[in-house]
Amino acid sequence: MKAHGLMFHHFHNDEHQPGQGSISAATFEDMLHYVGIDRFLSAEEWYRRALEGKLSPDDRCITFDDNLKCQFDVAYPVLRKYNLTAFWFVYTSPFQGSLEKIEVYRHFRISEFPSIESFYQCFYQAVAQSPYEKIVETALKTFDPDTYLVEFPFYTKEDKVFRYVRDRVLGAEKYYNVMDQMIRDAGVDIQKLRGKLWMEVDHLKQLDKEGHIIGLHSHSHPTYLGRLPLKEQKEEYETNASVLENLLGKKPTTVSHPCNSYSGDTLKILKGLGVEMGFRANMFGALASPYEYPREDHANLLKEMEG
Repeated sequence: MKAHGLMFHHFHNDEHQPGQGSISAATFEDMLHYVGIDRFLSAEEWYRRALEGKLSPDDRCITFDDNLKCQFDVAYPVLRKYNLTAFWFVYTSPFQGSLEKIEVYRHFRISEFPSIESFYQCFYQAVAQSPYEKIVETALKTFDPDTYLVEFPFYTKEDKVFRYVRDRVLGAEKYYNVMDQMIRDAGVDIQKLRGKLWMEVDHLKQLDKEGHIIGLHSHSHPTYLGRLPLKEQKEEYETNASVLENLLGKKPTTVSHPCNSYSGDTLKILKGLGVEMGFRANMFGALASPYEYPREDHANLLKEMEG
């Protein structure tokens, strides 16, 4: 075993709907006990030891991606109960008024469909009615889900096919076109989601004041950031860093890579911005750079607990 972070995204309670991969406060607390409360370093202690090269194999930290309000509402009170602090990796476009599509689409999936399988069925029906039917059909003829996203064993075959179509076949613009048409057809008003999905500035300031560490996660959370042209990658992280610095009065020096997508160029950009440490989203391989500390997805840990 090696020093690593635990990675969390979605949580549910009476206010936030349950969905694929979301957990309750009670489950979150059970997971912390399963690992061992005493094994978790504070965010600041992990950061210090990482920079000094003094992390031990038994060290753990807690991380949250995406700046989600459900994290603050559900997980944060559990952290306070045990006097724990965490890393919170934030994409910043919602602070500038954007209803970022990656989270809007997830909310659409869990609020309008009885299951993820039902959503997938409707999604492919929408693709079949779009100009993209042939390119998707052709791409899937040679696609082997068993060889795709192997570092994320909790994804089902259907999850892998969907992510392949979304990220590799359609790409952002075509995928957005399909999803936006589905939302229009369903008569959903996404403007009603303002204030419900993401944390506000005051939440970040409170976390920062209490010793949590706020880090970079790109500005608009592209699902394949590492494949973007160098200029676009740079703009994503420069904007991300600028917004956070303006909000918190300090330069962010940590990062996690959205959808685990990054390249050598990405790491050079981060270094140029003064970032000192970061996390990838899996446990594979050795520590190749200070920006690639491993993390265990909570889904893997939950599966281990359920044994």
